[in-house]
Amino acid sequence: MINQAKECWESLSAFRRKRNRCIDYTFGRQWNDIIEVDGRRMTEYEYILREGNLPLKNNLIRRIVRNVVGVFRKELPGMMAAYTGHLKELAKQNELEEIFSRVMEEFLISGMAVVRKRMGLRDGRRGVWTETVSPSTFFFNSDSRDVRGWDVDIVGQFHDVNFRGWCDAFVRDAESYRRARNIFGDMRKHVRITEMWRRELHPCCLLHDERNGLIRSVDAAEAERLTGNRKRWSMRSVWRYYFLSEDGSVLKEGDSPYRNIGHPYVFKCYPMLDGEIQSFVGDMIDQQRYANRLITLYDWVVRASAKGVLLLPRGAVAPEDLEAVADQWSRFNGVIVYKSQPGVPDPHQVSGNNSNIGISELLEIQLKMLEDVSGVTGTLQGNIASNSVSGTLYNQQTENAKTSLRDLMETFRSFINENVKKDMTIASQMFAV
Repeated sequence: MINQAKECWESLSAFRRKRNRCIDYTFGRQWNDIIEVDGRRMTEYEYILREGNLPLKNNLIRRIVRNVVGVFRKELPGMMAAYTGHLKELAKQNELEEIFSRVMEEFLISGMAVVRKRMGLRDGRRGVWTETVSPSTFFFNSDSRDVRGWDVDIVGQFHDVNFRGWCDAFVRDAESYRRARNIFGDMRKHVRITEMWRRELHPCCLLHDERNGLIRSVDAAEAERLTGNRKRWSMRSVWRYYFLSEDGSVLKEGDSPYRNIGHPYVFKCYPMLDGEIQSFVGDMIDQQRYANRLITLYDWVVRASAKGVLLLPRGAVAPEDLEAVADQWSRFNGVIVYKSQPGVPDPHQVSGNNSNIGISELLEIQLKMLEDVSGVTGTLQGNIASNSVSGTLYNQQTENAKTSLRDLMETFRSFINENVKKDMTIASQMFAV
């Protein structure tokens, strides 16, 4: 089973590489791409420093992500309208508005949103708890193609647990406690545990109880011992969970305790077209890179151009007066007194004109392209093109600007609806027991 989990994990390696790159660009680490120069691999940051330039950046992606999350927060109460009655109190206990906002940010950056449901005690309170899951620790079977996740047969995550977490999960007697002490040694160690949920087919019998007229499903082995009832052999789909150690041994296993929902995960991938996961941030990286290059180029041109260079003809000033002349020249109210030499030109200053070389126009075009690619226009960012725009027209322009984000928002709305379904099912099961 550990090999099966490893295969699912490795099948998402390309997604994790893209996610790490998108995280770097979102949070300002925008010169970390690896390049090869003269047979040596290095980051773009190292290469620019080696060439004697400064790797400048202007983080435009982060601003756009914050704007989209702000729009989402404004619409979030409507998306959570299904959390009513006891579910409303459940949402309050879990601080779901904050969780969904942070998961939405992850959804924009990586294209995947994941949470895990758990029923039990937390801080002495019994309830259904929602826990965020990093996509870097999450896996599912790579042949899944259904955007709803209905064809997922394997799902799980990796946990790096400490001694206390191990004891809470697996220690039930003195022998298991001694085994845990041997594994952790100095107690500061972390051990990786694989949690895997798998849909399995088990042979069973449909049993017709002639006394009460009910039909129930029992294991094939149990059906062999029962007599006097009508039976029909069949197969049933069962979700089972496994907790695996690093060497693949099973620490804990059993049938899913969550009736009617199988596994405890809720996840949504975007757009999940033929299993492909693409993020909102990934579409903007090329524009961000080109903007950074233009800014760096402009800085290099400015630093390389002559700015206030004094051309002083030889012999115009006595050698012993050169330092005093240079000091006076740099003063805003400086006065230079020197004896002019016949036939020697007067000193003059040279300043290069580096303002009109087309970089600013290219940068303006690139910023406009970034808005077009992201769909987050100036109107959506709160920028008013003219003071004469009426409030009604401005609101209409804002609503029109949201059209480009509608697909993202509605996809995440379906993710919230799946949370509602699982919260409702688990809560009704837990309080019915």
